[in-house]
Order: sequence, then C-alpha cells, then structure tokens
Amino acid sequence: MLYVLTALKCEAAALEGLPGKHIVTGVGKNACKALEKIELESTDGVINVGVAAGASDGCYLASSVANMETGRRFYPDMPSGIFLPELPLLTSPEIVTHIEPGFLYDMEAALVLEYAMKKVAPSRIAIVKVVSDDGRRRPSANEVTALIRSYRDEIAKIMAVIENAPEKKDYMPLDPSVMDELRLTQYMRCEFEDLVHYCVVSNKMEKLEGILEEMRRSGVLPVSDKRQGRRVLDEIFARIR
Repeated sequence: MLYVLTALKCEAAALEGLPGKHIVTGVGKNACKALEKIELESTDGVINVGVAAGASDGCYLASSVANMETGRRFYPDMPSGIFLPELPLLTSPEIVTHIEPGFLYDMEAALVLEYAMKKVAPSRIAIVKVVSDDGRRRPSANEVTALIRSYRDEIAKIMAVIENAPEKKDYMPLDPSVMDELRLTQYMRCEFEDLVHYCVVSNKMEKLEGILEEMRRSGVLPVSDKRQGRRVLDEIFARIR
C-alpha cells in the first residue's frame, strides 16, 4: 500500500484521483496521533506532500529532514529517475517567520519520518514540498491547493517510483566497530546510521570514510566518553554537509 500523507485538507484536495491511501494527518504534533493509527508494513510506501516556507519558488525533494526541536536528522532516499531539485528541510514545532536561503521549513515531515522509518526502508519514503511562502505571509487554502496541483505530474511520477522501490537495502557498509570508537548512545547511534544512509545514497561514503580515518590519525578517535562522542558526531555532520 502507498500512503499519501498531507497535513492539511487543502493539500489533499490537490492530489485527489492519484493512487494510494490518502490521509490528512494534521500539523505539528497532531500528526503523531494520525500516524500511530497507520499499521505500516515493510512493503508499504510513504510519501509526504505539502507546502513549505522557502526562499525560492518550486517543488522540491527533501534531501534531509531535521527536527528543530530535538535535533534528530533523517535522510530519505533520492529516487532515481526523478529530476526535482533537492533541498534540506527543517521541521519546526511553530510557524517559522524567518527563513535561511537554501532550506525549506515545515511542521510535520520529521514526525512522519521518525515514525515511518521504524517500519519502512528509506528507499520507499519520499518528502515532497512545494514552496508557498517566505514565512512572512500565510497562503490561503485555495492558493495551497492550486500550488500543489500545478505539480501533480511530478508528484505522480514520484509515487510510482516509491511503489516500485526495493523493500530492503543495506545502508551500513562501515565496520560496526566505529560505533564503539564514537561511544554512541542509542539515540546518537540512530543519528549516525541515518548519516551513513545519506552518504550511501548521495555517493559521499568515501568522504565519510576519509573523515573517520583522519580523526583516527589525529587521535580524535576513539573518543573517551559519550560527551566527546556527541561533539565528534556533530563535527562529522558539519563536515559532510
């Protein structure tokens, strides 16, 4: 089953007639309650479609999604054969009125991913956002529907890719001993696994391996405690980006 998740009814209205089970989740933390009712299977696909704040108009795939409240980062796959531009997305618990160029902002994508990636491979998940405003003016419901409807063909192609994506992929090519070198908590381990997945799908594994080897040579790795592990992990994230 392909699940098509939108936060608002006006977003869902633009997708009427397209395949999948369409669910309006609500915005922010209200989305969690709707998501918990979905009994996802590994064979399912998930696409989250909606509007976002951004500096440049257009329809984008989220290359990464960060929860601004918790700091957790997620990395859905970039489906091959889809030629939409990509931007990192930040999920905020509140409406964002100040935006940074090069980023998108919404209120639910990170919550969708936190739930969906427990059940479904990243290769079967996509986050698609249409820029509706720059944070200073909220669009009307009719404007939202019209904006998303203008990208129906692109969204339909992504749905087809997600439905036919492989159920499983190996995203952990590194030796498991790196987890011990970094002294990661379970939370940080999930973050690091997400980062490795991002490096695999974006062809940055060589860069990540180079950073880790440089840290070994300089004595940064292995770390002495979990606090240092947090600092080193943040440095790795910054250098990969």
